[in-house]
Formats: sequence, structure tokens, C-alpha cells
Amino acid sequence: MASSITAALALLLVAFAVVVQSARGGELACEELPPDMCAFAVSSGGRRCVLERTPEGAHRCQTSAVGAGEDLSGWVESDACVRACGVDRAALGLPVASDAAEDRRFALALCSPACRDACPNIVDLYATLAAGEGMSLPALCEAQMNAGNRRMMMGMSPLGAPVAAPAAAPM
Repeated sequence: MASSITAALALLLVAFAVVVQSARGGELACEELPPDMCAFAVSSGGRRCVLERTPEGAHRCQTSAVGAGEDLSGWVESDACVRACGVDRAALGLPVASDAAEDRRFALALCSPACRDACPNIVDLYATLAAGEGMSLPALCEAQMNAGNRRMMMGMSPLGAPVAAPAAAPM
């Protein structure tokens, strides 16, 4: 019941953002977004929105200096993509791309087909941030896929613990 109310509220907030954007002639300004819609949004000017804390402790949405792909201007990320990619809309500041390399669960979500193929905004953000940290998101995803395949071929459990070898056949 609570999840349906939350989903309805989120849908209402997205609709509100679309109405505000339409009323402004299609312009989306980060500073006008409510805090719970800020993270993973892109202003009409192509700059990423970032959730910040005021000196009083409240959250507010601000425009960052980080740009997004041209086709992403005016984008408010969907809840489905936030879930599929394993990101947190309540996170303050811009994410750290190297977190994906250190957190296997997060990397698996970010590199999953549900995220990679359906959520170009989040993929673009992490690819841009990874490049700024000297990493390649496609290479990270490839390494994650290969690591999973190696574990299966080596007879390892999902947690990495070795599986006992079969006993030798009697001669």
C-alpha cells in the first residue's frame, strides 16, 4: 500500500516538473526542481542538477558545472531507471565513478542491460565521471561480465568461496 502511494506521489512530482517545464517554454531549471527529483536531472542548458545541503541543513537543487549529452537536456530521470541502475536519488553532490569499480553490486546494476540499454542519462553521467577519473565505464562493465564468467568457469560460488573438487574416480 505504501509503495503505491509513494509511486503515485513520485508520478505526481514528475508531472509537476513537466508542467513547470512546459509553462517556462520547455525550460527546466535545476533550482526549481524539488529535492526528491533533483539528482540525475539535466537542465535545459545541458548542465547536470546536483542535490546540495544548505547551511541550515535543508536540501536544495543546484546546477552543477558538469555537462550532459546534448540529447539529454531537460531530462528528469525516471524512478524505473533509478532502481534499475542502483543509484540513490537522495545522494548529495555528484557521484564518484570509482565507486562502481569498488562496489560489485552497484557495478552489476549499472552495467546491467536494464540500465545500460534503457537509461542513457545515468550511463552518460557515470561514463563522463569515469573518464574524468581516468577510467572507462565500458571497460569496467566488460571486466564485471568477464569476472562473472570466470567465477562460473572456475566452479566458484557467487561469493567467491571455492567449491570442493570432485573426488577422483577409483582405479
